[in-house]
Amino acid sequence: MIFMLNIVMMVSFVIFLSFCFYFLYLLRKHREWIKVVFQTNSFGIFSDTTNKADKLKLKLVQAGITKKEYKQIIYLAGIAGVSVFLLSFLFHLSWLMEILVFIISISIAVFMPMLYVDEQKKARVKKIDNDLAVFIDLLIIILEGGGGLHNAIDTVTTEGAGVIGEDLLEESRRFKQEFITYNSDIAYANLANRTSSEAIATIVGFMKLSEDTGIGVKEIFENQSIEIKEADILGVEKKAALMNIGITLTVFIFILPAIIAIIMFPMIAGVLMKSIT
Repeated sequence: MIFMLNIVMMVSFVIFLSFCFYFLYLLRKHREWIKVVFQTNSFGIFSDTTNKADKLKLKLVQAGITKKEYKQIIYLAGIAGVSVFLLSFLFHLSWLMEILVFIISISIAVFMPMLYVDEQKKARVKKIDNDLAVFIDLLIIILEGGGGLHNAIDTVTTEGAGVIGEDLLEESRRFKQEFITYNSDIAYANLANRTSSEAIATIVGFMKLSEDTGIGVKEIFENQSIEIKEADILGVEKKAALMNIGITLTVFIFILPAIIAIIMFPMIAGVLMKSIT
């Protein structure tokens, strides 16, 4: 018995050391990635995302996460993984459960940072899409007053802080700087890639078409604003329909049986009392 216990303790210690070395290896790889990702400025060209470093850089920009924040996420994921693994020693688990806990710990340390990045990316895209209709409406007002497109973008970006979210305004500032620094194709492509928003990608396509064909951008923005608002209304209607279904199911599953029980139980009790007497 003591011999088996010593073997289990040795195996557990070896697994723990393996986890520690693997965690240090992952931490080193993450640091190398961070150095590669942030060695250029935030206005880099995202046309080439074939290697892992470029893909990671694009994801972090899309999520609006800085170098410091990403490092903190990695450290927290590592601490969470080590904490889960150390808890297994407190409960004296079997070797099979220890292996399972070890796999779970590794999964937390490895996958939690990218899962967090993906969630932040989705949240940022949603915030940008929610502010896009207001941004376009303000552009249309300035264009109708005789202003040019780039003047309208500058004005809305500068004075729209109280109405439009910071994420969309930051993208507008980046677009303005890239439009001056690079050519228009690169600025348009970077705007679509950084935001990963289908609505902005559609607007970018129409703006490039406007440059090539000479079509007025005001009409394009008006149509796009109407489409975004109609999509928002459709989304609200879908949520309302799903809510009605949920309420109906709640009524049939919980409330209706309770009402039937309240009505039927006294009647059944009365019948039983009569039969007894």
